[in-house]
Amino acid sequence: MNEIDCGLDLKGSSIGQVLQDKLESKGMTQSELCEMTEIAKPVLNDVIKGRRNLTAEMAVLIESALGISADNLMRIQSYLELEKAYNNKDVMLIVQKMSEWDIMSKHISIPTLKKLHLFQNSTAKNVDSVLKLCHVNNIEEFNKIAKQEESQTYYKKSEKLNIDNAALFIWKYYCIDKAQHTKINRNFRKDSIMSIVKELIPIFTENYDTYNRVQSCLFKYGIRMLYINKVGQVPVDGMSFWTDSNPTIIITQRLQNIDNFAFSIMHELGHIKYHLKPNDQPYINLDGKAIDSCEEEANSFALEVFFPKIEWEVFMNKIKDYNPFMVHIPIKSEAEKRGINPQILYGRYMHDTGLYRLRRVFDTEIH
Repeated sequence: MNEIDCGLDLKGSSIGQVLQDKLESKGMTQSELCEMTEIAKPVLNDVIKGRRNLTAEMAVLIESALGISADNLMRIQSYLELEKAYNNKDVMLIVQKMSEWDIMSKHISIPTLKKLHLFQNSTAKNVDSVLKLCHVNNIEEFNKIAKQEESQTYYKKSEKLNIDNAALFIWKYYCIDKAQHTKINRNFRKDSIMSIVKELIPIFTENYDTYNRVQSCLFKYGIRMLYINKVGQVPVDGMSFWTDSNPTIIITQRLQNIDNFAFSIMHELGHIKYHLKPNDQPYINLDGKAIDSCEEEANSFALEVFFPKIEWEVFMNKIKDYNPFMVHIPIKSEAEKRGINPQILYGRYMHDTGLYRLRRVFDTEIH
């Protein structure tokens, strides 16, 4: 704190000391000063002892009685109060938290925190909440992960998708935190992926109690499976990452169609099979085209497990002359032959041909 130039040595001064010195120099007693100024003796005594603050009215009266500038007296008063505040640990902790929040707020989405019920009416609590959410201990560690996030591929993609990166940041760590609080008692083996696929395909085909059955299947094989709502402008279909000794799959409930849901599950399984390693950054499946070789490989895996690429090309060539409004007939026949939900093949046909406006023929709802 800068010392105020008021003609007195503020660092070595107190109101009581200044008044006492002046009284002695004038040969006056406190009682005499009280009589002159009509300040109650207990009040003046409390001021001199430092138990009570000097008021502006008292300063003006003392100025007239002792010749001490009222302005100087109030400056000393102000200096002492500020010095006391700067030495108050609780006050300075709040000052520190405000500074940290100013740094944090450049990277995170406050509306997203509110939607996730993580925002409180306290800056200090909000700072601590974000640190806890991100599993870091201090602002330095937070800055480190914030810089790492900016370098991630999915954030670069978001420039074209118009994604709220700050919302994605919070949503990602919210999912990771939820996964870390979800217990799983099964070990995961990477060589079990194809067994999982074989169990999932009939679940998608039968399409009843699908969310719970898919989750139970994955848990059985040691994969955490969580459904978490997307928040804000975050067009995320899914995410996969490692939590402790088990992989985790997050699926957002923005997926309303069985074919999109099934594809996203298989896409994340593709990442677990080919790419995911402990302590790696999560793989986030954003709406839109693949952005790197890993995403392309996960996409290929998700397509191949339902209908191998070469066989799909043969099938598409076979139906190329069909009226698009009748193509559901051979698709249904092929789906029944392969034991696949026909909407999964119909959705793939619409994707490959770009004919998204075809009328709904098969049930798309997830049951």
